[in-house]
Amino acid sequence: MAMAQAAAPGAGQRGAWLLFAPLAAWVGLRWVLQWLQDRAPQPAAWPITPFVGTQDPWAWLRPAGMAIAALALLALLARAWARRHGWRAPLRLLTAAWLLLWAAACAAQLQSFLNLRALVPQAPLQAELLGAHAQPPSQRSLGGQLWVLRIAGEDAPQQVLVPDAAAAQVPLHARLNLRWARGRWHGRYLSGWDMLPVQP
Repeated sequence: MAMAQAAAPGAGQRGAWLLFAPLAAWVGLRWVLQWLQDRAPQPAAWPITPFVGTQDPWAWLRPAGMAIAALALLALLARAWARRHGWRAPLRLLTAAWLLLWAAACAAQLQSFLNLRALVPQAPLQAELLGAHAQPPSQRSLGGQLWVLRIAGEDAPQQVLVPDAAAAQVPLHARLNLRWARGRWHGRYLSGWDMLPVQP
């Protein structure tokens, strides 16, 4: 009885470490990366992404439904296993999944940081400004002008959030020469633009 009571606090402490240490590691890594960014700021690099107006607003339903169905199936299998063999194995699997989840989150954060640390300049692109919308600052972005662009040679319009104040002075349907770069592994990033003369 005394041994069981002595083991319980140790198990609780171990559980608390497993629960909060991965989250603390993620927050700590985020702080370190932000500190590195502040010490050696990168040149302007604003992501160019497909225009949300061309995307299916319900596209998230299928992957979300599949994830919920998979979690429900795993929960049923874990319950059935626990009834016959106890909770030790399901708890170990759950702990491993929890640790892998936060390890993946840390890896994604580091990969995103390094992706912007080795931008590869590309030949300029010509584009037409189809639309512009002022977007206020938020916790996720600095705000600025949300441009919708038709890039020469591409069918689908693209969008980019430009926090530069000069972006608000660009008129609609202006022709632009876009200076841009590719990330180390993925993504296109706008670094600047030049106005092209109006065609007669």
